[in-house]
Amino acid sequence: MLQAEVTIEFIICGPNFNPDSVTKLLGISPTTYTIRGSMRNCKFSPAIETTWCLRHSINSLNNLDHQVRQIINRIENKLNILLTFKEENDIDFIFTIYGHVYKNEKQSDINLKKNTLDFISDLGSKLTMDIEFW
Repeated sequence: MLQAEVTIEFIICGPNFNPDSVTKLLGISPTTYTIRGSMRNCKFSPAIETTWCLRHSINSLNNLDHQVRQIINRIENKLNILLTFKEENDIDFIFTIYGHVYKNEKQSDINLKKNTLDFISDLGSKLTMDIEFW
């Protein structure tokens, strides 16, 4: 039985941008993307915004910072490109960490190091965490 199910995402979202342009600009293929108005990845109604997403899934909260860095390391040298794209388009950046931790999971600290938080801040990104303990 899994002790935890944790997903970390870096999301670019906004009302109108072309996800293919982000892919070309960064030279990175997204894990997933959604076009505003489409039903792709939507269960009940069309997507209210366009998204471009890098996702990393893990089975433990151990060394959460290292896991977040797996995504940051892919985009860190593209900070200026991302900031320019953000300035030219009506978009937001969001890092999300969400998961389910089961009662048999060994107790671990949930923390992010200063350099990780600094990058998220330099990007002007939101950071959300939603961890449920079962």
